[in-house]
Amino acid sequence: MTLEKNERTYNEYFSRAQYQRNIRIFQITGFDITVLIVPVIVLVWLEAGLAFHEILLLQGLFVLPILILEVPSGSIADYWSRKGCSSLFHVLFGIAMLLYAIGDNFFVFALAEMLGGIAVAFQTGSETALVYDSLLYYDNDVNGRFGDIISKRMTIMFLGGAFGAITGGFIGAIYWIQLPIIVAAIGHLVFASLVLWGYTEPPRLKAKTPTAAFMKALGSLKHHTELKAILVFSLTGLVFSRIGFWAVQHILVEEFLITSLIMGFVLAGFNICAAISSLLIRTRVNKLSNLWAFLVIILIEGTYLFVLMQIPDLFGILIMSLMAQITRGIRTPIMQSLLQQRLRSDERATFVSLISFVGSSLYFMLSVFFDVLNLSREQSLMVSLVGIFVITFLLLGFLLKQYQKITATPVMTS
Repeated sequence: MTLEKNERTYNEYFSRAQYQRNIRIFQITGFDITVLIVPVIVLVWLEAGLAFHEILLLQGLFVLPILILEVPSGSIADYWSRKGCSSLFHVLFGIAMLLYAIGDNFFVFALAEMLGGIAVAFQTGSETALVYDSLLYYDNDVNGRFGDIISKRMTIMFLGGAFGAITGGFIGAIYWIQLPIIVAAIGHLVFASLVLWGYTEPPRLKAKTPTAAFMKALGSLKHHTELKAILVFSLTGLVFSRIGFWAVQHILVEEFLITSLIMGFVLAGFNICAAISSLLIRTRVNKLSNLWAFLVIILIEGTYLFVLMQIPDLFGILIMSLMAQITRGIRTPIMQSLLQQRLRSDERATFVSLISFVGSSLYFMLSVFFDVLNLSREQSLMVSLVGIFVITFLLLGFLLKQYQKITATPVMTS
């Protein structure tokens, strides 16, 4: 179901300069300023005396407001303003980072995480929807161009993440462990100004009401098999890969005594690997946007979780972590390309929010489950590995359903 440009109505002026500025700002804000805190955040948690299950609970509290606000915020973006929602994200996230900088216990961290979750709820899908609608106004090869833009943004994000990881680790080790968090907060506030004053909303088909946007997104999910498959596949990145991300850092700090400075270089290597993979598929995104690519990605990520459970040695963990970063680099461009061309403008941000809502719900339930049962890191990884297997079987079911539709189609003969 590829949507054509002539399905849209244009009743506002939107210049090529505004279109090009939207693309530039989209790429600039792809610079992952938040990664500055990653080399030091686990150390901050451990210095505050948090256990691993409390760390996962913090991440569960992060997604709690997303559960409440995710879908409504996406509908608000489709009804009101993608630019306004994106700017609000940066303001709220910057404030959350400032709370982290002054906090030293679970309760302050929990407040910061929940405020960050509110922020993310307003961000999900807003910028990608704005950029895709901008392309529909001026670009004939919308899907090819969009895949190229997403890959470039992901490359910028990962390379920025590599730079930020090294910088954050260096600052935290040499100066003050909370200083990278303060710098990240300031960066988000700067991005808020850039988004608010720089973006121009392109003319587009707006949702009649937030409720109408939500109902249309649900209808699309109900009637299209590929959208169901995208929703299922997204759970690997939103839930199980996230658990693996925190687990590998916990392993490096607890088992191998990695410092914040070394952690910065390790995470930089991860981001560079993801950036290279994202850049290499830049012109092949449309060709790779299929369910078979999804299966390859989750097979690699399942193997990664298994290796983390075993903890054979530092070298093995790092090698499999790099393999997981390859899938991280290609996951979003492939998924977004497959997704955006199957949605209309008045449901685009809402549907992405719906995906995030499902992933956040599952992650929150798992984090509470881990905390209540006081599960160890290895037990948490085992639950994640089981989840990967379930998703694999569901995707195989979607592929079988597609194959049955093809074989059931009558062949016209003369």
